[in-house]
Order: sequence, then C-alpha cells, then structure tokens
Amino acid sequence: MIGAGPAGLSAAVRLLERGGARVRVRVVHLQDVLGGKAASWRDEHGAVVEHGWHMMVGFYENLFALMRRAGIERSQALASMQGESHCYEPADGRIHTMSSAGGRLAVAERFTRYDGLPFVDRANFARVMAEAFAIAGSGEPLRAHDDVCFDTWCVERGLRRHVTRYSIFRFLRLAYFNFPEQISAYHVLQTLAHTSTSDDAELFACRGPYTEMVWNPIGAYLERLGARIEPRVAVTDWVYEGDRIVGVRAGAALPTGPLTAPPPAGKPPVVPGSERTLGGFDYVLSTLPLPVVTTMNRDDARMWQSPFFRRLENVRSAVTMALTVVTERPPPRRFPGPLHGFPSPFNFVVDMKRYTTSLAGAPGIGAVLTFGGQERGFESWTDAEVLDFTLESYRPAFGRIEDLGIVKTEMHRNRQPWERLFLSEPGVEQFRPGPRTPFRNLFFAGDWVRNAVGVIAMEGAVTSGIEAADMLLAAAGAA
Repeated sequence: MIGAGPAGLSAAVRLLERGGARVRVRVVHLQDVLGGKAASWRDEHGAVVEHGWHMMVGFYENLFALMRRAGIERSQALASMQGESHCYEPADGRIHTMSSAGGRLAVAERFTRYDGLPFVDRANFARVMAEAFAIAGSGEPLRAHDDVCFDTWCVERGLRRHVTRYSIFRFLRLAYFNFPEQISAYHVLQTLAHTSTSDDAELFACRGPYTEMVWNPIGAYLERLGARIEPRVAVTDWVYEGDRIVGVRAGAALPTGPLTAPPPAGKPPVVPGSERTLGGFDYVLSTLPLPVVTTMNRDDARMWQSPFFRRLENVRSAVTMALTVVTERPPPRRFPGPLHGFPSPFNFVVDMKRYTTSLAGAPGIGAVLTFGGQERGFESWTDAEVLDFTLESYRPAFGRIEDLGIVKTEMHRNRQPWERLFLSEPGVEQFRPGPRTPFRNLFFAGDWVRNAVGVIAMEGAVTSGIEAADMLLAAAGAA
C-alpha cells in the first residue's frame, strides 16, 4: 500500500476488513504524519500547521463510516457550521447570507432565492439553477456534461452572460473546488446531486488538528486490524516484468511538509544512498498523486507511449494556497460558516476560532482567519504581496484587519507534486483512469482516479480507495 492519505487509509482498512486473515498489508508513506494532503503538523512551539483548510460535507458517508469504525465520535471531532455560508457581492457592496437549513429543496432555494442580484438577473439565475438542480437530481448519467465549462453550460440554457460575473455564480465553482478558472459542468452538477438536501450539504470543520483527531485514530484502527505502517518512504519508480510489478524503487524520504524548505520540483526527495527495491508482495495499491506518478519510469518509452499511461499526461493538477491570519481582537462582524465572493487568490475565509476546541475561549486571540484558494495567476507574487492584497480585498467584510492586532500570519503554497490537487477542467473525465492499470497486480486510487463520487473531495478519495481495494480483493480471490 503506497500512501496514507484518505484514499490510502480507507483502501488499507477495506483490504483487512474484507480480506481478514487472508490479507497482509504493509503501508508505506512519504511523510512523518498520516493524512496526505489533509495532514497536520505541530511546529517547534506546539502550534498546529496545515497545508490548507479542509472541510467535511454532509454527504461524506464513506468517510463518516470509516471514522465510526475507528472509534471517532463525530460530534467530538467535527463542528457543524449550521448550514450557513455567506457571499460578498461587489455590485451592491453587501454580504448576503445563504442558509440551507430546512427541507429537501432548501439547498436549491438558497440559490433560486438569492437576494444579491437585481430582480431581472435574479429571476434569470433562478430559472437556470432550477434546471441545473433538476438535471442533477434526475438520475441520468452526468458525465455527458463534462465537455463544456459550467459558465458555457449555463449560457447555453439561457443565463445572461453578465450574470457569470456575480460572486454568487462564481461561488458554484469556488466553494467546493477553490478554482478561479473554468471547471466542467459535470463536476458542478455532480456536486449539486450530492448536496441536494440540507443534511447532505451541511458543512463541518474539524475541532482540532486533522491528523490528531481523524487520521491518527484511523491509523491506530488500521494497525489493530494487522497492518504495518512505515513513514518516510519515498517511492520513485516501478520495477516490472511483463504485466506484473515485481518491485518498487524507494528510498528514505527527506522531511517534507510545511515545516521544511521545499525541495526542487520533481520526485519526492530521498536520503542519498538509501534507495532500494522493495519486494515480497503480491499486489500493489498506489494512492500516489498523479503528478508523482508521471515522474516515475520517465525513461521507459514503452510505458509512457502506451495508451493508458500516455493519457495520464492530459490530466492536470493545481497548486492550492492557504493563509492563516491570527488577530488579537475579533473583527467587528462575525460570520458563522465560510464567507465567499472575494478576489483570487483567496476566494473564501473561515474564522476557525469558533470551531476549534482549544481556541474557543483562548485569551489574546480574537480571530483565526483561515483563507483558501489557488495560486494560478499569482505565481510570480511574493508572499508579502499576496498577504497585502488579501488584507485589502477583505476590508468590506472585516475592515482593516491590521487594526485588529495581527499576532501572526502563515502561508503555504502547495507546489510540490505530492501536494497538488487534481484539476477538474472541462473534458478531463475521458482521461481519468479507473483503479485498474495495465499491470495486473497494480491498482490506483486517489482524488484523480475515477470513482462513484466523482468530485474532488476527501469523500471521493476515500471512495476511490474502497473501490480499488474491492477490485484488488476480487482479483486475488480474497473478496
């Protein structure tokens, strides 16, 4: 098992829960901590450090079930955002609250009744969104809508072009994907299908560090099932004979993560002289991110000219960014849930003080403003330039954040291949592979691998791991 993020942990648990004593699982992973792209660390002062802010959504059935089996009490680990989110509209200079609490149609109604648009535009937007929800909930296959971006999809159905410039419309692709560029209509419709009820659309924040509260308990459960977990192993290449993987080239990983200086882009860094071939397995289940997979065996023309591997080069990834600003005093306005509608690179913010157990009554901390977004278009900007621009952009919501007494700021640009996120751009679904590979004993899982959830989310990664594990068990005759 390669990888110990959401996909890797869920796949390893599935293998042992379903395979029992017939299966032995060895998990190798790159970092010192569990969680992959959703991991958390502690710095030398004990403060929590994360690559970025992650939320869970009510439709995360497979992840919630995994947490239950690992003994995690959801109400202790997660805090509900009570169905509220907010959107700033520069056109009227106001922040509009969207609540999805209520009956089955509550989620659709928060879009169709949104009051941040002039009446004519609101009616136009409501009609198109009602059609989008109807198609999303129809049960028809949605991948047919992957060939166009969601903006174009809506315009083709009568949306006025200028409505796409309103924050509420951009919210549809930014809220769940953090992407300022265009994404496929399939991914938006699939998200609407998953979040059609207020329960399914409910947002949750972790009450503490993700690794400590979620991934470590799952890792402990995995070890109780019999798995062996080995951290700081950097996998670099496949070793194969015919259509079987017979070994995996790997080395002792140099430290990675927000607490370390980023190495040159490319393969995960290894301790010089430590590289070796790992063997002794019957099957390999890899949850390596796609940008890492595409660095492996690059000199092997036979592999990379094959139809399966060649198409992987058409699947792109994105650099996510995260910024945390801690202030001494609270802002004049407090917003439960996420606040959207601001310029890139950080399109949304959440005040985590109200949700983090250890911060709820902490003296000297007024707010923990956690911003999320993507780097595209800001690659040449320094961290200081991005910070200044962000503080200025969010003045309509919080006033001068500097006047609240900034205690510290922390920014991460997740540029390394193992940190990047699958980019759900139009037309990409035809290139996403399923779990099976041309090697009969190698299976893939991860947010970039096609799965029943479809959208980019921890639930998609978890579901991908489950599906890959089931296929492996069937191939091994151990299902």
